[in-house]
Formats: sequence, C-alpha cells, structure tokens
Amino acid sequence: MFIDIEIIFNNTYGFTQFTYKVPPNYKHKVAVGDIVEVPFRNGVRTAIVLKDHSENTHAQKIKSIIRKIGHVDRLQLKYLEQLAISNNINIGMLLHKYVSHLNLSKQQILDKHRFSINKNSDLHLRLKKFKNVIFVSSLLEAKDIAKRLTQMGKKVDFYQKTGGADEFNRYWGSVKNFQNIIILSVNFEKITIDNTLNFHFYNTNSYSYNLPTLNNINIIESSLMKFKIFKGNFFYYSEFPSLEFFDKVNNYFIDIPTVEFKYIYGNNLQDCLQVFDRKFNDKKLEIYSMNPDIQTISPKHKIKYEMSIDNYDTVIMFNPTISHNGILSSNRLINFIKKIKYFDDRDIQIIVFSTKKIDLNKQLTSEKINKWAEKEKKERAKYGPNMNIKVFKIISSEEIDITEYSEYLIGPRFVNEEFQYEMKIQINKKYNYNEIMSIYSIFKKANFDRVRSL
Repeated sequence: MFIDIEIIFNNTYGFTQFTYKVPPNYKHKVAVGDIVEVPFRNGVRTAIVLKDHSENTHAQKIKSIIRKIGHVDRLQLKYLEQLAISNNINIGMLLHKYVSHLNLSKQQILDKHRFSINKNSDLHLRLKKFKNVIFVSSLLEAKDIAKRLTQMGKKVDFYQKTGGADEFNRYWGSVKNFQNIIILSVNFEKITIDNTLNFHFYNTNSYSYNLPTLNNINIIESSLMKFKIFKGNFFYYSEFPSLEFFDKVNNYFIDIPTVEFKYIYGNNLQDCLQVFDRKFNDKKLEIYSMNPDIQTISPKHKIKYEMSIDNYDTVIMFNPTISHNGILSSNRLINFIKKIKYFDDRDIQIIVFSTKKIDLNKQLTSEKINKWAEKEKKERAKYGPNMNIKVFKIISSEEIDITEYSEYLIGPRFVNEEFQYEMKIQINKKYNYNEIMSIYSIFKKANFDRVRSL
C-alpha cells in the first residue's frame, strides 16, 4: 500500500505530493487525513496523507512512513481543502503557518448556530450576556473598543495590549468564564468553536484581516468557511458588507457619518480646475487627489497622489462613482467609505469635481444602495467570485496544455505577448483537490491572481 502526502512546512515544494510506503505494522491503519512522520531528505518531517492507493510505481527505493501521530476527519479536511484551493496554496503550508492540526482535530459539528451581519456601530447592541469573543484587526482597535464598551457599561474581562502569542495563550489557557474579551483576529484558529461561544468580527473590511505571508488569506473568509461546515455563533460588523463574502444580506446598511462635500461643477475636468482656482485663489492648499490627471493651475497649491502622506488639508475627487453599468461594486463602495471616514476624522475638506449635479450624501443611503446591491449579488451568484465560486486570472509567458483540466480552466487568450487563462472552482460542488494542486503545479511559474471584483 502506498500513500501520497504533502509535507507540513513553510514551502509548497512546487505543489508536489510525495509517495511513501505504508509498512506492515500500519497496514489498514493509515488513511486520508492522517498526520504522519516521514523521512524527508536529510531529516524527518510531519506530513498529511491526501491519497492512498496500491498502484505500482516505478520509482526506486520508496521510503516508508515512520509513524502516525494524528488525524483530521473528513469535514476537517474539507475545511483545509477549501481554504487552500481558494488561496493558491496547499494544505501542508496551511498546517505549518495558520491552522494547527491538533486544534482542528478537536472541532466537531455543532447543533446550534446563529449568524448576523451588522453595522460597526451596533457592536454593543449585539453582545450576548456571556462569552463574547470580539476579534479585531489591530491593537489600537482593541484598545479603542475596550474603552468604548467600558464607557457604555459593558465589562471587558481582557483585551490584547502587546499582540504577542504568549499574551493570548496564557489568558485563554486559564480562563473559564468571561463576559467580553477582545483579541487579535490571528488567534481565531486557536479557539475551538462550541455552542457557548459568541464570535464577533469587528470592522471586517479592514485590510489587516489579510495574511500577506499566506497569499493574503482573509481571516473573515476562513471564518465563514468554518461556520458553513461546523456552525456556531458568528456575528460580523462593517461599514458595508462585502458582497464577495456575504451573499445573504437582508437589510443593506451604510455605517458612515454625514460628511460635508464641497461641489465644483463643469463640463469637463479643465472647467472644474478653472472654477477651483478662482474660488480658492486667496488660499495656499496642500492637496491630495486620487486622480493623477488632476493638475492645479495655480502654482501656490501643492498636490500629492499618495494617501499615506498625511500633510494635506484638502482632497479633490473627480466624478466619484460606486457603480458600473448600473451594478454596485461593493469593494469600490467599501474603499470609498473608508477614505471618506479617514478624511472626515482628520478634518480634511473634501472637494468634488463633477460634470453633473450630484449629492453624495443622498446617494450614500441604504435605500439608494439597495437596488444596486441586489444586482451585484445576482451577478456574483451566477458568475462569481463569491464564497462558493473562486476565480483566478493566470498569466503565463508560455502556452500550457490544459486539455486535462478543462473542468476548471479556459483559455488561453494571447494578449501583449502573454498567454492568459481563467480558472473557476466551485467549492460547494464536487471538486478534486489533488487535481487542482496539479494545476497549481503546472502554473507555478505563472502570475496567479485571485479575482475579487466583478
């Protein structure tokens, strides 16, 4: 009997799976999902079994596994597969850097579940009486929420102050009962979900929920995958729900302050610039613009194009929009809201150049957004990307035969001396994890980008 394994290590090894023998003392005792120790190169590595077979192999001197040390069951493995597939990595790397197989092996399907999507500002209203675990994206956010909840009369038993792994591990290892704790989202995989715990994910659109060292795995997405498989009590908070992740929004909301916009109208950008200079000719402004085509006529003003540079007092937008062909782009809307709140918090005046009469405060209401959002939701449900349909754009310098993988791939299109492919995987339907890893392997030298917007 033979098994194919992935090494649990900080390396996908080109998405290669390695074949080992099962020795007689483990005959009929090793199966898919087992965690084993194997001799690998000049040492011993931990690995996960992903296929067992009795196929004859022509490889010489196939090594035997050393011993079995753990196991993840079918549903636990399904979670790992879907998370790996969605992020162009393999399970071996996931188990090394993000998910502990020991923790995951304790996770069972629960008999209860609750789920809701809420405004950031409603966090204090959704907290349950006991055992609220509030996940945040930064230490500053943890401190801020702890302060606000305390001012509202809520007890905060613990919040992270240093971010070190030991800080959380020491607390979680000793606590039995609590009302509210606030911890960094990177600790999500350390907690076994049960019926008594209430998970609250605050400010879910924050970029800090992405893990850069793991192809930007998004912790919100991984938590939703876990909820769909194992259930539990999960509550999400944002300024507006990302329709890539949340496909069952009953009431759309926008959690944004009323902001003062100053409008300048013209037939084109040049007209707007001329009106702007006449209106502000007695002032010296430090300006930030998201549009590199904007140039101020008056030399007294200075213009910057990097938002990270904070020394500006004015921002100029030109024909801002959050829709395309009548369909909302929730990712674009979320980005727009974040910028508006950023400017408003710092008392930066917002000037809107527009070629038509608009009122952004009226447009940025849930009533106006509802119709657009429903269209986006329908488009995503049909074509993706969403929680069930993962879409990738692949660009290769050489043409690759994909005949064997036509179930997942289309292409190529030859554009700008490059070969472009599209890969689409429906993780809520039947898929073959090992085949998908083979695709990742043949494209390992290509640019592999995950598509998130319509």
